[in-house]
Amino acid sequence: MPLERSFSPSMAKVTLSLVSGETHSGYLRRFSPAEPDIVLSPTHDGRANDRFAAEQVAWVGFHREPQDPPLLPHRGALKLRASSGETFLVDLAEDGESRAIGSYVHPADPSSPYREMFFYEHGISLREVNEPLGELLVKEGRVAPAALDAGISLQQHETRTPIGQILLETRRIHRAALDQAVTMQQRRGTRIGEILIEANLASANDIEFALGEQRKRGGRRIGQILVEMNVISEVDLAAALSRKFHLPCVDLDGCAINLESVAELPRDFIEKHRLLPVDSDERSLTIAIADPLAVDSLDLVHIHSRKQICEVVVTASQLDKYIPIYLDRLESHHRASDLDEILKGLAAGDGQAVRETEVPETSLVSESDNAIIKLANQIIVDAYRRGASDIHIEPNGREATTRVRFRIDGDCVSYQDIPSAYRLPLIARFKIMATLDIAERRKPQDGKIRFQVGERRIELRVATIPTVNNNEDIVLRILAGSKPLPLAQMGLSAHNLDALESVIRKPYGLVLCVGPTGSGKTTTLHSALGAINTVDTKIWTAEDPVEITQAGLRQVQVHPKIGFTFAAAMRAFLRADPDVIMVGEMRDRETAETAIEASLTGHLVLSTLHTNSAPETVTRLIDMGLDPFSFADALLGVLAQRLARTLCKQCREKTPASAEEVEELSKAYGPEAFQEFIATHCTAQLELWRAVGCSACGASGYKGRIGIHELLVSDDELKRAVQHKAPVDDLRRIAAELGMKTLLQDGIEKVLGGETDLKQVLAVCSR
Repeated sequence: MPLERSFSPSMAKVTLSLVSGETHSGYLRRFSPAEPDIVLSPTHDGRANDRFAAEQVAWVGFHREPQDPPLLPHRGALKLRASSGETFLVDLAEDGESRAIGSYVHPADPSSPYREMFFYEHGISLREVNEPLGELLVKEGRVAPAALDAGISLQQHETRTPIGQILLETRRIHRAALDQAVTMQQRRGTRIGEILIEANLASANDIEFALGEQRKRGGRRIGQILVEMNVISEVDLAAALSRKFHLPCVDLDGCAINLESVAELPRDFIEKHRLLPVDSDERSLTIAIADPLAVDSLDLVHIHSRKQICEVVVTASQLDKYIPIYLDRLESHHRASDLDEILKGLAAGDGQAVRETEVPETSLVSESDNAIIKLANQIIVDAYRRGASDIHIEPNGREATTRVRFRIDGDCVSYQDIPSAYRLPLIARFKIMATLDIAERRKPQDGKIRFQVGERRIELRVATIPTVNNNEDIVLRILAGSKPLPLAQMGLSAHNLDALESVIRKPYGLVLCVGPTGSGKTTTLHSALGAINTVDTKIWTAEDPVEITQAGLRQVQVHPKIGFTFAAAMRAFLRADPDVIMVGEMRDRETAETAIEASLTGHLVLSTLHTNSAPETVTRLIDMGLDPFSFADALLGVLAQRLARTLCKQCREKTPASAEEVEELSKAYGPEAFQEFIATHCTAQLELWRAVGCSACGASGYKGRIGIHELLVSDDELKRAVQHKAPVDDLRRIAAELGMKTLLQDGIEKVLGGETDLKQVLAVCSR
């Protein structure tokens, strides 16, 4: 149901109740609570108008018309007390949705003059669920409907005895369950602003301002907004809620969490409701929460677990920290258990395993070998969920185990050792999945696997390579078919981001992204295309393989084996009315010359190249035999990039930098430039973040990767240098004078920003 109400051609009679308690009646042609003012006409003709600021209005009542059907008496699901003092029993309107700005409701009282009302959130001082205790107990699953009916029957003879007491006496419910239901019922009407005012942690003005911010921010919790406003601290907020509701306040940093209790609730439920099970037994489940007023979430926990719920209060930041840690730890535990079961299944069938010396390899595996199929699938699933880019299957003959490694964040990590007896069936299984010849082990083969992980479909590029001692390795690269990130989220510095956005919006020219394999060049180009991908721009891409897809692009997979190369694709694009062309890689002179020709004939061309730095890219292309004059005219810019491992945000620590560290940073950055940067961007005491290691990052101290960039933008002086085939040092000097930061300098700036450390920068950038 839309928020707006329109009453054309006639006008509707309404009553406005202000927060101050005043009421005003008049007529409206339309009403939209999202608008800042309500224009009320005192007369039906709408000629004169009174204007009321929406923030001053508690509720709007729409009067009943003579043709409206009469209301039937009923209880009403909600009890609302307006800030103006009135109390109403109401039901939510048809959509049943309570929005951040407010809610439409229908009065339950048949004598009410209003057919519909709109309550602003700031106009509600108290909201309660108007639900009898017995029905609440049934809804939460604490008592059976038949037991409630029996209790109501007894209550008819003992009308002065509460229903809860009768259920206790007849042993239809436990005392703890009843107490908790009563507590939840009372808690529903409590507002966090009142708690904080009562605890002298916030003033009424603070709460009023936070309510206004809440409307702007889409209904975020008041407590969270007050913490972000620095009105109160997280610790004070948790302590106040703990005292108010007589709940323990716990520090999760020093709390042992039972992993089995985390498994009692689904992962998506924990993430959605922002709570963490910390302990459990046969009858109860202890939940860490930051907001005890989220009663509906606690009710759902009881329905899921069918246990008594015990609550402890923690800070929201601790939940943000520990929920992903323990969910990942639980998932890793489950994966390890699944893999152990598969390997046990293989071992159990070892007696029937056929030895490789007895029959050819083609007999060692078939689609019906269930344990091998499960093992291959589990390896792919685990690699994908751990964020691996590559899977390495490395057999070591009959005597040693087959090692499986994953490449995660650029580094290879050990995954599992597989008994040597199963190396041939496992290799053969991956070959079958990639439709390769399983009998051919003497030469390399390439293929692809399409695989389903949950609701996500991924593709794996498979390469087999014969190795010594009659072994055969397989490397599977995971192509997740991801969507492009916005250019602003690619880790570019503000200067580089502005310059790159300016370059890619030029109508024609050549833009290159360079770096080694796996440095994210294609991802960056797709983000750049996403920034200019509009309905009035025709964009063609030629890629091998197509890893990233996005709507609006016409993407082509090249096939060099049939002669459909990058150069052939570009020539075809030039006949297909392009505005922008993206070429996966400039592998040869023909492709480079075709790209320059396209850029000089009115097209923007983007491509990648394998070079070490932006200035070296220019000399490399000239050395390939390109005409320096045409190339200089076509070139708009070159972006060189690397990917460095980032510090784990969960465990990194900040400490003052030592004199030796400052000296090393200065030497790598350039002493004069470093002193200038420090003077403008850093405090007197230079501090660095360090890797520590925790369960979230596998005790490595690093999690994820960040881009390090070097952007060369062409201008007249640089063009003249290119035309005269200037050496790379001259090009680097000119680019630096134009404001280019080198890869090493950009990396050190990210070190000082706490994103990574110098060790990781030096691992991907040369001095």
